[in-house]
Amino acid sequence: MVKLCSVLRRKPGLTAEEFQRYWKEKHAALASNIIPGLKKYIQNHPLKMPGFECEIDGIAEIWWDSIEALHNYLAWRQTEEAKMLIEDENQFIDKSVWQRFLAVEYVVAER
Repeated sequence: MVKLCSVLRRKPGLTAEEFQRYWKEKHAALASNIIPGLKKYIQNHPLKMPGFECEIDGIAEIWWDSIEALHNYLAWRQTEEAKMLIEDENQFIDKSVWQRFLAVEYVVAER
């Protein structure tokens, strides 16, 4: 399995609550239904707790079975079919500070 992790920040003018609600209630349904070859889609929403202030608004994980499936997704993002997803991302994600990285997960401990 391979995953694309995206560190997300909200667009200026959105509150943290507005960002979280849009991401969870609107974008999640679109992304999970339109992304080709998707194996798993995880949204990590920060918890508000004293001593755990955070400069980001969330981390998205999109999983595929193989590097080939990931390459297919990346090529798909350049097509007209992906336009709806990209336009939706532009509604709430500040892409000027968008950080993404590819990862293979190594489980060190699982109880």
